[in-house]
Amino acid sequence: MQVILRGLSGDDSEATLADWLSPFFEVQRITMIREGERDSPWALLEVADAHERVWSACQRLRGVFRRGKRLHFYIPLHQTARQFLLP
Repeated sequence: MQVILRGLSGDDSEATLADWLSPFFEVQRITMIREGERDSPWALLEVADAHERVWSACQRLRGVFRRGKRLHFYIPLHQTARQFLLP
């Protein structure tokens, strides 16, 4: 399942985000998008959790301040059906 994360700092990396998000998600992959403002990248998260768990974690973390910036979590509506199947 995919999640979009905004509100990051320019020096955030895939590794630091994976460590920080590990209590909330089973992160499979993180893709940092650094186009646009250099100090405000965003990330595409690939997580292996059920939709309900992802939604709950996004609700808990939405609006939390991390390193002086407010985080924004979005679950894209259009995702392939295989992403919702259990392993």
